Amino acid sequence: MFGTYFYHEIIRKIVIAFGTMFNNIEVRHKADDNDDTLSSLKVPIAYGPIQKFLARIEQQPDFDRNVAITLPRLSFEIISYDYDPSRKIAPITKFCAVEGNTIKKMFMPVPYNIGFRLSFAAKLQDDVLQILEQILPVFAPCFTLTVNLIPEINEKRDIPFCLNNISFTDARAKTDPGMSLEPSTRGIPGRNMPAFSAPISSRVSPSNS
Repeated sequence: MFGTYFYHEIIRKIVIAFGTMFNNIEVRHKADDNDDTLSSLKVPIAYGPIQKFLARIEQQPDFDRNVAITLPRLSFEIISYDYDPSRKIAPITKFCAVEGNTIKKMFMPVPYNIGFRLSFAAKLQDDVLQILEQILPVFAPCFTLTVNLIPEINEKRDIPFCLNNISFTDARAKTDPGMSLEPSTRGIPGRNMPAFSAPISSRVSPSNS
């Protein structure tokens, strides 16, 4: 049992699949008097808590400078691993995969729900609404991706990603030196920074060989 090495990179593949869903989000700024597009920006996404990126931006409050961290920005992180007894199958059950003259046996996977938090921050409220409107219609409330979890036995599974809830934070730094911001509402001096957070869970069953 314990001590027998196996690693199929299943959780890593789920994380990559989740981030891939949001790597083509785009924000466009248009002229006030017509619909001509003045600028277009592909919103970058990275793994990690949004507070980490906001803290780095606070150190460079001048948005006109060419800095590595810019807004708007998407980030995501794993927030939970929860065992799902409703999908439990007898643990001693095995399934087989035939590859040429070789028969490979695998134990039935163990069901877990992985919780993700997708967050993003932007300088403009309209940027937030553009990003949000490109995400919400996809989840009704789930979006399913097919992931090749174990290529050696061609085990492909449909992984549903379900949107649980949405929360907004309109964070504005306070200029009064006697007041301070809570860590969850950190802002940039003189700027509005709407922040969005949407916990999303996925159902995955890690396998052991």
